[in-house]
Amino acid sequence: MTRLTIKVLNLVSAVGLLLVWNAVLYAQTVTIRGRVTDLKGPDMVVATPNGDVKAALMDKTVIRGEQPINFTEIVPGMYVAATATKQADGNFLTSAVNVFSEDQRGTSEGHRPLGSAPQSGATMTNATVERIEDVAVQNIKGRLMTLKYSGGEVKVLVPPDVPVMKRIVTDRSALKVGAEVSVQGTRNADGALAATQITIRGTQR
Repeated sequence: MTRLTIKVLNLVSAVGLLLVWNAVLYAQTVTIRGRVTDLKGPDMVVATPNGDVKAALMDKTVIRGEQPINFTEIVPGMYVAATATKQADGNFLTSAVNVFSEDQRGTSEGHRPLGSAPQSGATMTNATVERIEDVAVQNIKGRLMTLKYSGGEVKVLVPPDVPVMKRIVTDRSALKVGAEVSVQGTRNADGALAATQITIRGTQR
């Protein structure tokens, strides 16, 4: 084997590795959040804190809206995300509850420090509501929910003034310019997102 042949083979291998690396890079799922500034057919532009991002809606893109509901509408069996802070009695006081749509059951299941504010003591619990009790704790009348997840359970107190949002699967007609959205997808070679999931924030009933 000549030196020239070896150099060619090494170059081919390097190019191959680069192509594989690029494929892995663009296949990674990313999430962006921002406001829709342009919407034409399957193409959407989202203004984010880091600049505009182009996103393409696919045939299988799942679109969800969010509806505010009363905390009394939460029932056992729902799969929820509860943001809360641990109290002296060992229970958790919630600051927000999101009810997942049924197709999202099992998403990020578990109990952990809140990723966006790990030093604040706030936690995020994604779990199934197993039991609900009407209680009064330290002059707070609310609902004590037992949330069960794989490997454990926690009790969270939901005061009546805590915002509760419920996600529902909808369609493209719900997307409008000006809407606040969270877009999940994979990046194309041109940097645009191929959207797999879009959540429209704060959709009204």
